[in-house]
Amino acid sequence: MKRVVIIGGGPSGLAAAHEATRRGASALVIEKLDRVGGLARTLDRDGSRYDIGPHRFFTTNVEVRNLFVDVLGEDLVRVSRLTRILYGGKYFNYPLTPFNALFGLGVGNSVAILASYAQARMRRLFGASRIESFEDWIVDRFGGRLYRVFFKTYTEKVWGIPCDRIGADWAAQRIKGLSLSTAIFNALYKPKKKIKTLVDEFMYPRLGAGQLYQKMARQATERGAEVWRDATVTAIHHRDNVVTGIRLMTHDEERDVTGDYYLCSAPLTEMLEMMDPPPPGDVLAACRSLRYRNHIGVNLNVQGVPFPDNWIYVHAPEVRAVRITNYRNFSPAMAADSGISPLTVEYFCFPEDGIWEMSEAELVKLATDELSRLGMAGPGRVLSGFVVRSEKAYPVIEKGYEEHIACIRRWLATFTNLLPIGRSGMFKYNNQDHAMATGLLAARTALGLGKFDPWNVNIDGEYHEAGDA
Repeated sequence: MKRVVIIGGGPSGLAAAHEATRRGASALVIEKLDRVGGLARTLDRDGSRYDIGPHRFFTTNVEVRNLFVDVLGEDLVRVSRLTRILYGGKYFNYPLTPFNALFGLGVGNSVAILASYAQARMRRLFGASRIESFEDWIVDRFGGRLYRVFFKTYTEKVWGIPCDRIGADWAAQRIKGLSLSTAIFNALYKPKKKIKTLVDEFMYPRLGAGQLYQKMARQATERGAEVWRDATVTAIHHRDNVVTGIRLMTHDEERDVTGDYYLCSAPLTEMLEMMDPPPPGDVLAACRSLRYRNHIGVNLNVQGVPFPDNWIYVHAPEVRAVRITNYRNFSPAMAADSGISPLTVEYFCFPEDGIWEMSEAELVKLATDELSRLGMAGPGRVLSGFVVRSEKAYPVIEKGYEEHIACIRRWLATFTNLLPIGRSGMFKYNNQDHAMATGLLAARTALGLGKFDPWNVNIDGEYHEAGDA
């Protein structure tokens, strides 16, 4: 019986374990946290449940969708989507709808936006547009004025770098198929075919995103898989392009583990730094040129229902918050009772940023004050709060990162029994469905069922909301 060793118990790792054991293999999942799910886990506090930011499920991959449905069973709920943008004290539809955006911004701004868009179209018509960055991509499709109003501030709060340093492929992946002209056409003519970014319903586990992965882990263990929690991998040993084993620390005890094939969803940079012996110099240099963005979730138990949305994008430049989620609007079972809303206020940062070093009390106060400042909930309505910090949550898609990834991939391709999987493991801005797909494909490769390359998942920049309905 083949043994697959999987580093990381998030969406990709558990999908791999589920698939391997379903096909009769042995699987060992090594998770450094005290529960499975990774960035899609769910936490319980004061009777309420919180995800690590909003995690809805929508996919064009039929196999992954069926897996989601089969694993959850009766715990699957369907949620009506409402997400909006908060800017200038007003709420705007997300994705942007032209009449809502233009009328909400006033006549003067609306005229300027349309003129700016016309200018961008003329540049494209005469071949003057070069699309090299996120800024270029958005300006080309929405015009410079709308870019500055709705996209620039929010994007730079998330990524911490100027928009002209963010790769254009990230924009193409997140909002493929939309432009101002497309939005106006949809508003006027309401075509039967809807761009999937406009999807108005999604699936969700009744007790939070983490419930899917808890059930997936349970099903895998019933078929013989092992899931070790609170275990940290410290070294990946290899010789002659073969991984020979890994060393890990669990409960203050070092131990070595071996298997036939190894899958790793830990951050790609961490995996390379753990290799023993180390990678070649050019690979290490490429690794150390990549950056991740840290995530801070300030979770608050709030009286009442501050807003009807699933989540709100905070484009307002006067606060540091990026997104605010109300989980009772995903599933009522997420709230302690009918009078409570469990909220997550999200912040992004690099390790050297001051906000990363703030205490839990300081962060709870910051989030509470910003909720009040935005007119959502006064301080007296916040009953309790706690903080979850996630290192290396988002790969930073900086211009030029592709060259570093290509160098790393060339070296990893020489290994016969090692594959990176998942968002952090592959340094790709993948979503749950994409991450799960990489795990499924990697498990089949590990079992010798064919060469199914996880790197091919989402290679066309198609976001899970995009494409034909």
